[in-house]
Amino acid sequence: MITRRKPWLAVLALLMLASLMLSACGGKEEELTPDPSIKIVVNGKEWSNTGAALNADGKLMVPSDFLKKAVEEGEDPPAEHVEGTVYYSNQVAVLMYHDLTEGETTKAALSVDAFAEQMELLKTNGFHVISMKEYSDFILKQQPVPDNAVLITFDDGYESFYKLAYPVLKEHGYPATNFVIVRFIDEQIGVPKMTWDQMREMQKDGMTFYTHTYDSHLYVEVDKKGNTKPALTAQKYLPDEDRKETKEEAKQRITADLAKAEERLTAELGNTDRIIAFPYGAFNDTVMEVLKSLDIHISFTVKKGINSSAEANGFRVNGADVKENPQIVINHLKTISAASYGDAQGNSSSKLVSLRAYCDKNGISLAWDAAKRQAVLSFSKSA
Repeated sequence: MITRRKPWLAVLALLMLASLMLSACGGKEEELTPDPSIKIVVNGKEWSNTGAALNADGKLMVPSDFLKKAVEEGEDPPAEHVEGTVYYSNQVAVLMYHDLTEGETTKAALSVDAFAEQMELLKTNGFHVISMKEYSDFILKQQPVPDNAVLITFDDGYESFYKLAYPVLKEHGYPATNFVIVRFIDEQIGVPKMTWDQMREMQKDGMTFYTHTYDSHLYVEVDKKGNTKPALTAQKYLPDEDRKETKEEAKQRITADLAKAEERLTAELGNTDRIIAFPYGAFNDTVMEVLKSLDIHISFTVKKGINSSAEANGFRVNGADVKENPQIVINHLKTISAASYGDAQGNSSSKLVSLRAYCDKNGISLAWDAAKRQAVLSFSKSA
């Protein structure tokens, strides 16, 4: 009888071990807000703004990318900016924002104070803000850009761009682009949007405005079960006919939408260039064929990375992540590379892991001082 039970005990032990491992790894990853007050000292080198956070159980969690960089590869912490430092050349980092607020920050709206601080840090850290025209010439004509070049973009056409972002940008002499949902401008739908008159006023100070589609910034049903996909990449379900659009029908719908957006932008703002930011970053081969047919030669996703002159479908960095303070955003730009980021929807490849578990596994001494918000890691490099 005892002999028969041993395999079950072994299986049970394995299941318990697997459960503990999943728990240690977080299982379903907990949404944590990075705590910039936490500092991590690795063999005497102090790192700040690492993305570390305390979880609900009080465990110190850190990004795996940080551990790879600071512990496994032995990199030094980012130094204070030195005049003339080149973080990247012949490339452009594109910052992405949406809404700004003077009130309480939300997932949809970044504090205007945080935005203003980021804009100041761009200047004091040696970044050079370029216009969309300079970016277009870089992509389409292989024209040079300055070292540490940054393009500033906003999506959706919120009125806060005019009321809050524009004064900050104007103060610094920075150009910026807003990708507007054109129907929402024409009909002033939802949260207050800019007006055409406001956009014309801002054009005089280097602001430019391009398409975020006419009316395709939404999810549409793709079957009778109610499953949805982004409108630009979907074959819509047609309930009256109990079928999905054909690929050709979807292509015609998308073409009509994007063409109407360009017509309105040309009529109101005199646009001659055609540039688009994809809602939700969603695109496919059909969408790219439509762009080509409409002479839209530059597009943007929400995938994180940096752009060479070959990246006509560009990467962007989310500057409006309210979980990250302004200095963290600037540090992203200092260390940015396309390979260090995640999938086409911008999901980061770096996972939060328990620092205690990591150190125990790798034979690293860890001392955590909760009062000082400081973790000290010590280990032999030859080990």
